[in-house]
Amino acid sequence: MSFSQKNSKTNVILIGTYHFNNPGFDEGKVTERSILTPDNQNSLERITNKLLKTYKPSKVFVEYDYAKRTRLNDMYLLYKSGKPFYQKDTLKDDYYKRFYAENEIFQFGFRLANKAKNDVIYAMDYDKVPIRFNLIKSKISENSTFQFSDYQKKIASLETFMNDCLGKNSLEEVLKCLNSAEQYRLNKGLYISFLNKLNKDPDFFGSELVSSWYKRNLIMYGNIQNQVTSSDKNIVIILGAGHAAIMEEFIKADEQFNLIRINEIL
Repeated sequence: MSFSQKNSKTNVILIGTYHFNNPGFDEGKVTERSILTPDNQNSLERITNKLLKTYKPSKVFVEYDYAKRTRLNDMYLLYKSGKPFYQKDTLKDDYYKRFYAENEIFQFGFRLANKAKNDVIYAMDYDKVPIRFNLIKSKISENSTFQFSDYQKKIASLETFMNDCLGKNSLEEVLKCLNSAEQYRLNKGLYISFLNKLNKDPDFFGSELVSSWYKRNLIMYGNIQNQVTSSDKNIVIILGAGHAAIMEEFIKADEQFNLIRINEIL
């Protein structure tokens, strides 16, 4: 099948989001916005219904370890059958209690795939690329051009924007904000306009860090590409907003895909 014509391409609805369970792993720290409130639950229902009506997806991709995709689908099948897909009482770690109860994989991805009557949900994540954020401060100290406060200001700008997004009245407005051109610019800008310059021969730390971030996203994107066929008319990708900022570039450059922005639907 040729992908030369736009109408023969697979529509890709890209949805960057905050992590609903807010684990605090990202460099930028965001405020809490509980996905479990009635308002946010109602918004999720509206959002998934709109996606279903406008672009019923044949495949929904979520930020779950691709190597553990069988486990993901075991949980999804339980969810589809109306059974508990995890045992809360057996979980001792508070992180996992929040992860299974609140994370967007389950709250958003499972909900949408089930409404679309998909038999499978698709994992794409790969987090085994070492990205040495912990060395940034020491590397900045070796470079007379920058101060660590410069890095802190960049992070603070991104945090402020993200938190402004999270403060919007509805989840629809939150997602529009997180998928705006400005959020993508700020997120990519941290890597390209600042971190990439932290280079000192022979280790070229900044470019190594930025290339590692791109490498992780490229592997994730490859996991998506290799699970899409020419029969897929519409797919949805749900992942962290920082990943979405990079993933947008890949989708726009890929001749088999037609990028659909979530802002066009909500």
